[in-house]
Amino acid sequence: MAIGILTAAGVVGVILFALLLIFRRDLVGVDLSGRSLLRMYLFLASLAGVIVLALGVAATLTWGMASLFGMNAAYDRVPGMPEAELLAQKDQDLLRGLTLAVFGLLFWGGHRIGRGRLGDDGASVLRRAYDVLGTFVFGLATVILLPVGIYQALAVAILEPMANVFRQGFGDALAGGIVAVPIWLTYLLRVIRAVPAEKPSAIAGRPAPAAAH
Repeated sequence: MAIGILTAAGVVGVILFALLLIFRRDLVGVDLSGRSLLRMYLFLASLAGVIVLALGVAATLTWGMASLFGMNAAYDRVPGMPEAELLAQKDQDLLRGLTLAVFGLLFWGGHRIGRGRLGDDGASVLRRAYDVLGTFVFGLATVILLPVGIYQALAVAILEPMANVFRQGFGDALAGGIVAVPIWLTYLLRVIRAVPAEKPSAIAGRPAPAAAH
């Protein structure tokens, strides 16, 4: 579930970002020179690295939840599923999580270094667009995965399991939501800090004095 949500949010975000650049170049101020296109690629690839890293950490966290709370609580289970399949899924989560986390970290780090060499201006329009895109992707993942994961965890803890009925585990959604929250807040705070403070043109409701001629 976490993989599907983050992937879908990333694809939608990139499409919106591309449409913005194509139809509102006057707004974003990004030209189509080779250097600008390279910087655009480095930003998008950096976000892809963060998404892969988040998926790896979420899979590893799911493995940890299965170890702490039990595989029957963390994983989906259909009636008659043998324990060996759940154990195999747990081992796969650990292996997948570590692989994706390491690859995502290296991929993000390599492209972050590339951005630095090209002059990654923290106040640039492209940088702000990257931060907004990251806020959108991980904000959407948070608002979907976290409440679903919490609901599934409460259902496992409170509701009596029914025999011969499919039961959802909370590991995938809850782990994805937990991982998405700090990344979303990081991007969001960067977007907020980049917004210039508004200067009021009037004090105490009075219009500002006219400039002397």
